[in-house]
Amino acid sequence: MPALSQINASEKEEVSAALAQIPILPPMERSCTGSWHIAPLPSLTNRSFLVERGEGEAYVLRLPGRGTARYIDRAGEAANARAAAAIGLAPPILHADPASGVMLSRYLSGAVPLSPARLKEPDHFRAAIGLLKRLHESGLAFQGEMRLYPKIDQYLAMASTPALRELRRAGEALRPLIERDWCGGLRPCHIDPAPHNFIAVDHRHFLLDWEYAAMCTPLWDLAGISIEGHFDAQQDRAMVALYFGEGADVAAWQSRLHLYRIMLRLVAASWGAAHIAESNGAWTAAELVDPLVALTAADLADPALGRYIERAG
Repeated sequence: MPALSQINASEKEEVSAALAQIPILPPMERSCTGSWHIAPLPSLTNRSFLVERGEGEAYVLRLPGRGTARYIDRAGEAANARAAAAIGLAPPILHADPASGVMLSRYLSGAVPLSPARLKEPDHFRAAIGLLKRLHESGLAFQGEMRLYPKIDQYLAMASTPALRELRRAGEALRPLIERDWCGGLRPCHIDPAPHNFIAVDHRHFLLDWEYAAMCTPLWDLAGISIEGHFDAQQDRAMVALYFGEGADVAAWQSRLHLYRIMLRLVAASWGAAHIAESNGAWTAAELVDPLVALTAADLADPALGRYIERAG
């Protein structure tokens, strides 16, 4: 485990200040000196650190990314993450400060994050889809609602380009289908089911990172995991059968997933533009936005789009 001295001075100061404000840590344990060991963890929107001292004292400390308070409800995130943890879908949340966005959770020893390749392994695939279905059918009343077109507009109000504005106009044609209630109303959803947000621990699986969680259509989560897991048509069919049952209209659901994936890529491109505008991270548009813009434009211009629309309806 890397020692604290291996993170830079500004990170050391921020981590130290954050730990000092967490009441559940005894005062003598809050300082980032002595026997604490800290290592940065992979993260995108925020900055996360593994904080460890001695046997059994291991935590994940999350510091919010710059500008995220403009579009993330931290109080809602804490409430939703705790609700998910209470029914065994997420690791326990030990501390969450809605004012600062600082969060502390228990580190699960031996946890293995999934990757797109690992997610496709049969056991992990069934577990991940099952975890999403358990969430959607849990009856939890999450704080907040996530609706696709208003979310795009929120991001584009923070940062936009001519290409994004043009795609937003073109995507309006799909709105009647995207907003159709195919799944029986809004359900508690994770919103960001990327493979790395699933972890496997001793034959159990958990979902991490609930900052976007809200009441939403389950199609958001299903299309999201399809995108981030790099699913092909066969894996989409397997997901539909697992989630909706063997009697599901596979062609209709695959078409609905396809249409939702188009618009979710526009959500992601708009999110990327907003992050770049807020200087949250060192990404460039060429890395974060342009590939998604190209994929969305190609899908909206695809001559086969009409067939997807017909089958979805």
